[in-house]
Amino acid sequence: MKQTPIPVSCPGGDISTEALAWIVRLHSGDASSEDRRAYDGWRAQSAAHEAAAAEAEALWSDAAHLRRDRKTGLVYPGRERAGVSRRQLLTGMAGLAVAGGGLAASRPLFRTLGSDYATETAETRAIALPDGSRVVLNALSAMDVRFDESMRRVTLKEGQAYFEVAADARPFSVSARTTLVETDGAAFDIDANASDGSLGIAATRHTLRLRPTIAGLSSGMTLSEGERVSIDEDGAIGTTVAQDPAIALAWQSGMYVAENRRLGDVVSALARYHDGWIVFSSDRLKLARVSAVLDLRTPDASLAALASGLPIRVTRMTRFVTLISAA
Repeated sequence: MKQTPIPVSCPGGDISTEALAWIVRLHSGDASSEDRRAYDGWRAQSAAHEAAAAEAEALWSDAAHLRRDRKTGLVYPGRERAGVSRRQLLTGMAGLAVAGGGLAASRPLFRTLGSDYATETAETRAIALPDGSRVVLNALSAMDVRFDESMRRVTLKEGQAYFEVAADARPFSVSARTTLVETDGAAFDIDANASDGSLGIAATRHTLRLRPTIAGLSSGMTLSEGERVSIDEDGAIGTTVAQDPAIALAWQSGMYVAENRRLGDVVSALARYHDGWIVFSSDRLKLARVSAVLDLRTPDASLAALASGLPIRVTRMTRFVTLISAA
């Protein structure tokens, strides 16, 4: 039966959003020849319509070559960039890559395959360790545990985890990227979700000792209760800042507290609770600063809240791809 094309329109008459809606329809697999002719007629209405159509087609073309940031889990338009960081070279990770994949992929499987503990999208998990310590894993996180008569060692392979360490004669350490966190009995949060590949560590009770695992870097530091520090992807330790422990604990209640955080970091946190990929049309957008309290359990609503207060547009292009572009 002949199908009649349904006109595409969007609230507020936004031409760019209408163009994206047309492109999504035409690539849905259900588009008819009438739809295609109607689209040609829509884009021919004015120079503005033609420009919006060209922009939407370019965005869709980029989406056909999505690249996944192996450090953050975020996906960006365009092919993967050449070159590797100093950290990758020094740790021997430069040759690793993930082959294949598709729109349904949501995590770097080579990191989590065979992990002692791992969580899925929107899943958190509380774990009791053999020594009486407690760990809470955030969504899309993974860790390995190794205890013996002389040591207690945890490796955070991906994501975020909160540790409450029981007192014990054996030292307790957590390895995360380029950093080793050591304590005799403290509580702390390690967040490896930042969009720039940095590592965030917050002490919520007692003190921690931080030291790099790459030779040639600084000798490390002590992090006191109520302090937070960021360590970049090459292992350089940043400036310590004061942080209310409640902020580091908020994600365990399903909330995310952003205090002057980069939009890329905020979206990275929401992406762990979001089915599919969240795509930035430009790396520049990730640098916008955000102060907000967001609900991790409703990531689409949280993205909409961000769009209402920032010069960005959030468009669900397909079931699996949500686009963040400039408003």
